[in-house]
Parts: sequence; C-alpha cells; structure tokens
Amino acid sequence: MNLLKSLLLGRLLFAEIQVPYFERGKGQASISISKNWQVLGPFQIGTREATWGADPLEYFGGFRTLVYDPQVYFRSSLGVNGTVGWFTHQAETITSDRNVSAVRLTVRFPDIDWEFLQSIYGWASLQYQAWARGEIVVNAEGTTSIALFTDSLLEFWIDNQSYFGGDLYAYRRAPLIVHLVPGSHIIELRLVRDVRAMGGASGSEVQVQLKSQITVGGVKIAEDKLILPEFVDGKLASQLASVPTRNEDQRWVEVVGIRSVDDSFLVFMHRNPPFKLAPGQTRPLSFQVSSGSLRTMHISFDIMYRFIGSADLFQTGTISSEIRSTTIQEPQKVTFLHPGGIVSYAILRPPLIKLSSTVPNDRPLPILLNLHGAGLEADSDQVRHMLDEVSNLQAWVLFPTGVTPWSGDDWHIWGFADVEAAIAAIPNWIDRMAWNGPQVDLTRLLVSGHSNGGQGTWFALTHQPDRVIGAAPVSGYSSIQSYVPYVFWNEADPRVNFVLQSSLVDYRHELFIDNFAGIPVLQQHGRTDDNVPVYHSRRMSQLISQSKWTSQYVELPDIGHWFDGVMTTKPLRDFYDSVLSLDGNNENLPQHFRIIASASGNSGSRAGIIVDQLTSPDQLGSVSVESSLIKSIWNMKTCNVDRFHLSRRDFRGTLPAVLVVDGSFFDVPYTPMDEEQAWFVRGLDDSWVMSRDRSWASIRQRYGAQLGTLDAILRTQGHITINTKDAMMIASQIARNLYQYFAADSQIDTSSSIYAPQRGNVIEVCSGRHGWNSIPILYPIVIKPGEGISVRDAAGRERSYAFENGLGAVFLTPLPEERLKLVIWGVDDAGLSNAARLLPLLTGVGQPDFVIVSRRSAWMGAAGALALGFFDHNWNVSQASYLS
Repeated sequence: MNLLKSLLLGRLLFAEIQVPYFERGKGQASISISKNWQVLGPFQIGTREATWGADPLEYFGGFRTLVYDPQVYFRSSLGVNGTVGWFTHQAETITSDRNVSAVRLTVRFPDIDWEFLQSIYGWASLQYQAWARGEIVVNAEGTTSIALFTDSLLEFWIDNQSYFGGDLYAYRRAPLIVHLVPGSHIIELRLVRDVRAMGGASGSEVQVQLKSQITVGGVKIAEDKLILPEFVDGKLASQLASVPTRNEDQRWVEVVGIRSVDDSFLVFMHRNPPFKLAPGQTRPLSFQVSSGSLRTMHISFDIMYRFIGSADLFQTGTISSEIRSTTIQEPQKVTFLHPGGIVSYAILRPPLIKLSSTVPNDRPLPILLNLHGAGLEADSDQVRHMLDEVSNLQAWVLFPTGVTPWSGDDWHIWGFADVEAAIAAIPNWIDRMAWNGPQVDLTRLLVSGHSNGGQGTWFALTHQPDRVIGAAPVSGYSSIQSYVPYVFWNEADPRVNFVLQSSLVDYRHELFIDNFAGIPVLQQHGRTDDNVPVYHSRRMSQLISQSKWTSQYVELPDIGHWFDGVMTTKPLRDFYDSVLSLDGNNENLPQHFRIIASASGNSGSRAGIIVDQLTSPDQLGSVSVESSLIKSIWNMKTCNVDRFHLSRRDFRGTLPAVLVVDGSFFDVPYTPMDEEQAWFVRGLDDSWVMSRDRSWASIRQRYGAQLGTLDAILRTQGHITINTKDAMMIASQIARNLYQYFAADSQIDTSSSIYAPQRGNVIEVCSGRHGWNSIPILYPIVIKPGEGISVRDAAGRERSYAFENGLGAVFLTPLPEERLKLVIWGVDDAGLSNAARLLPLLTGVGQPDFVIVSRRSAWMGAAGALALGFFDHNWNVSQASYLS
C-alpha cells in the first residue's frame, strides 16, 4: 500500500469515530485581573542573579508574608537614606471580557537617582528588583482552568504557591495552566529589570504584562506557533512540520493521531505513539506533510487524543494555515530535525543557477551563514531579505533560527546545534528539489551576524575555526560579562566568584582569540550604537592585534545599532566577495599558532587538533604549535591538556608527518582507516603516549557530549525525559520552562527507571530524606538516608552537610553513550524549589557542574550555596571547587 492510500484509509478510519469537540463550561465563568497593585522596592540585583534566589525580602520570610503598610520601610542599597517602602500603582487594562483579562504594569521609581548610579556603575545599575501584589478574580460555579501568560516575568506566586520560570522574553509559548476556585486569588510578581531583555538606553522602568484566559479543557493547539515548510516551484521544500499541543486538563492525555481535514495536503504523525502530555504540559507535536490534491494552498488538520485510562477519543478544533509559495531562487523556509528531537527551520537561499556556467563542477560553494539578533524570527522579512542586495554571491546563504528568537542560548550549545542541523539539511533539500545548480561544501562557512548574531559569530569563529573561512561580526558584543557587568551581585567568597565566572568562560570570547589566527575577519559597528556600545568591537580589534593577527575594522560615523542594509555595506560586500573567491583548499594556518580550549566540550578542531579532555576543569588548556618550514613536523607545547586527537574532517590543510608533543616524538597516522582512532594521552609521569585503545570512552570517563556545566544537559539526542515519583509540580515546571525558553521537548515519566529511555538525556527530580547514590561509578556526591548530603573533595576527604530546611542540590551524573542525567533534589519543598531554579534557562547565570544550596540562598543567592564546582574527566570534584 503506498503512502497516499494509507493516509486516505487513515482518514476514513478516523471519520468512522463520531467524536464531539471536547468543551465544558465556557461562557458561564468570567475572570479579571486587578488594576490596583501594591508595590515594594526597589532592591539591588546583579546581572542574571535572580535565578540563584538573591531576594532580600526572603530574609523576612518572603514578600508573601508581608502586609501592605506605607509606614514600614526596608533597608535597600538603592533607596534614599538606604530604605525603600510601599506604594500603590495602577496597571493599564489591555483586554477585559468574560473569558480574557490582560493588563500591563509599568513601574518606575522616580526617587532613585538612576542617572547618578549609571554614571558610576553603568548599565549594571539599571538592573533592580521589586515586588508587586494584585489579584485575579474568578466568577464561576466551580473550579475554572486558566491559562496564564506572564510576559517579562521570571518568578511569581499565586495563593502562596511559587512558580519559577515565567516568560522573560515574552515568547508566549507555554503558559501556566492553573485551576482556580471561585473568588479572589492573590498574585505576587517579582519584578526584575534585565538590561539585556529590556534595554539599557530606554530608561529605568520595568514593564510586565499579564494575560489570563479561561480554557475549555482537553488539548489546545497553538496555531500561531505552527512550523511549516514552504512550497517551492510546485514542491514542498521539506516534509517536517510541528505544532504546540497543550493539555489544559487536570488529567493525563495521550495524542493518538493527526488527520487531514481536506486533501490539499496530507499529514501523518512523525513518530509513533505514545505521545503523552502531563496535566498543564505543552509539547511540540512533530508531523509530516505531503502534497495531496493541491486544490488550495491551505493545510487543514485536527488532532485525536484520549485521556489516559479512558477509551473515549476526542478531537481538537480544526487548524488551518496557508502554506507560503515561493520560487527556488528566493529565500525559503526549510524544516529539519534538531538533535533534541524537535522540528526546527531555517531560511535557505540557494546560489543563482546561472553560476553553474562560471563555477567548475568540482568546486562546491561554501555557505554564508547569517545569525540573527535577539528577538527576531528567521522567517521575518527583516531577516530573510537581509542579504537581498548581494543575490549574486558565490555561496549558499543560510539564516538559521537557533530554535528561538533569542537563538536558544545565544548561539551556543542549543542554538549552535540548530545551526549544524540546518547545514546538514541542505543535501536533503538538494535531493528533494532535484537541484541542478552549484553544489554545496558543508565544511566551509563564511559566518556573519548582527547584534546577538554578531556575538554568535565570535562564538563560531573561536570554537569552530577549522570550518570558518571568514567571519563578519557586525555590532556584536564581545561577551556577556562585558555587556552588562556583574558588579551588583551579592558579595560572596572569592572561590564562589571564581566558580561562577569559570562557569561562563565559554561566553568570554576575548579569551579564545588565539584560535582563529589566519582567518579573515571584518568587524563593523556603528559609532553611536546605544544598544551594543562600539567599545565591544574596538576591544576585540585591539585584542586581535595583540594576538599577532589582524581584523579589518570598520566604524560607521553617526550610525546606531540598526539600519536597512547594515549587512550589505560596501565593506561587507567586498569582504564577502574576497573570502568567497578564495580557493577551497587554501591553507590559512600561520607557522606559529596557539589553541585555547575549555572544559565545556563546545570546541571543534583547529588545524585538525581536537582537545578531548583537560587535566583540570579549573583552568583553560592550551596547545602551542610551531611548524617546520615544510610543515611536516609540528612541535607542540601543551598546558593542562590530558587527551587530544587529530581529525581531517574539517581541516583543509595538511597534517604533519611527525608530532613532537612536549618532547615526545610520534609518527602521525594518515590513512582514513586510522583517522580519529588514535589518541595522544598524558601519562601519570607527565609523558605522552599514543593509544588506539577505545575502552577509555566508558561511563567512568567524562568526555564528548558530557563535558561542560549544567547546560550540557541540552546536548540531548532526542527529547529529554523527566523522571519523578514524588515531585510532579516541579517536574511540570521544568518541562514548561524547557519548552518556554528553548522550545525543547520533554516527556515526564513517573516510573523513575534509571536507564530509561535508551536515547536522550534525563532529568531526575526527587525529594525527601531517603538516600540517593549513583550507578556503576564511584560518584563523589551521595545523599545518605536520615543524615545528609556528602561530597568527596579532590583530596578524597568527605564533606558532609546535614539535612536542614531548604537544603537542595543539582548535579550532573553520567549515563551510557555520552548521555547525562541531571539530578535535582531537595530535602523538602523549599530545598527542591531552590535547586530547580538552577535548571539552565537563561545565559549568563553561571551554573557549574554541581551546586548544593541552603535556605540562605533564597536571599544571598550564590553566596548562600554550601558547595559548588566542577567534575574532572574522572568524575572527581576539581581542586578549585568551593566546599564550605
């Protein structure tokens, strides 16, 4: 039976099931959000510090315990006379009807001399926190389900229940589903002004938006987040599609199928059931699309589901959307699978077909990779037409999304995995479209980007240098740490600060400049840019010159952050042409070069050298290379490197015949059979050996995708499984936050099977005073029943922390095949909540490999942690980790 017949049969089978649309009670209830709010603040907060807690009011039991009293004041480093108090404020009503209520709350603190603070501390002084209290009123006969959208919020409370994560970037992808009884419900908002999200040149106000919407129960489809490929010259550019499905009920749901409503386009599930949704959970449902009768360019479908434990089937409302049509020479949306198991997309512009007459058949063209700035969708006109003025480039042009408008994690682990998946999708497009134009070279990237994409360009250049033939960071910031300084964080032990900053080292592009010596770079920046100050480009230009390399530096007078044509100025056009005209085998390696590597696992090769493991994760590793004049011998000096190998996959030059590693001589294997099967390993006596033994890559060694801090959990191959037996609310929060901030898919599993599933990373959520111990390795963190949590330090001594209220921990553990488990544990609800906050959501927070938090973390932030630090390649705690 062919595909079309099977799909049509599936439609008939579904049609035989007469299932009414599931709905109840809508129209009988009403909801409203108050206009009047009680506000207390402002208080000091550091860049991205709120994730760690750091709320001074927690010292008094939390804002939720405080009664409004304009005569009561609290100590604050920002207030006049060192104190701040209460005041009332009115919100602006945006929407008000029976089923939907939305307000915008804009709070200012005019008594604070922000201008003076900024003159001393810069943008860091414009970050602060405050609290606001209002109410949600439900008029109904019984419990009512509400979808709550929380734009620009990271944390809030409803009726003394904490909810962390919110929606700082206003994605509106995964609202909180709450079930409220009739009456008034107190809602308390933690207002955190974040310069990266809210701007540094637009004043000192903080603005948030709340929207509450009565839901109808069952499964809701977020039609506005539908991802579809485009129709290109009579063909779908790809077949994968995705739509968010949200369970608005209090029961578990299983999606059992998807069906076409008309035959213009046919749809079917991309993966086999079960596809389960926990109560309140939103997951992206992947499906495949194929052309049908094409009577219209609209795709219409609905989704079939059942409540677990019931045989009754229900269906969602019909989703209908137009599939955009374009031509093969225009920018077009192509969909593909992200390594995390979700459907993503990129905008692809193939080279002009007429170039085939001028480009030799044996010369595939490189890819011009353009990384968008923060807050932009790749399929917006602003992005997809950004390079229209250079339509005749001898390159494939690719605009990846990074999965989200904020490119996931600023184009690093999650975002750059999307870039690599988009690149890998081009050959599939070539086959599908029967493309007869110039072919593509997937190993040669000319990387460009604006703003946050400029920062992403620095990341690609410093961490994947063998693949980059040229780079053009435009108006990009040099690092998170330099963008908005961290001076307002709570004071902490110097070693705590060391661990925090070391956790962010991969965002410190300034430290990795040596990695791209020999690669052409053009920097462009507007001199009057008040979004990303020109200092960033000037500083990088200076540092490049001090690394014995150079960049072409272009500073545009009287130009700000953005203008039409910012990516196609004459210097950029000339740069593109110059780099793209270079021979594909051109070797740009200097005779003397240096490689800098961190313990993050984010680095590719430079000159074919890949550092697999560092001796200590507490400092950067380096390899200094001096090649002979004929380049057949490389003399290498290493520092803090324990294992490396050579790879010709991305290196376009010639590998040496002989390596001299810290005085030890080795013949280099050349044949393809030997490639990447020989490792150079530092022995116990500091001498080097060459080994072909692959048994080292076991669960007892930390390597590959397991490297890095807590955000290494994002290197999942397939969806993330969240295991829990006794912490369903936190598990749901984690699933919601992963989808909100990364569009990442996760499945909640209450069986708590240690090794299930066979693919993907795992997050284990647990609480209580019962024990926890790792599997087959001698792991340094143990939770002892009835006693406490212990950590074995680098010297083998055991540090113990007795059970107390608010104690919690978060740490990485190994699973087979380079997979990871992230354990989130708390002795009680408070401890579990404190630990769960450290799930990676925002860049710049600085979560290391393990953290043990105390109740003091609620007001002291990272300074209240009992222990935090790193694991080395043997899964032992590193020497410089902090253990109180």
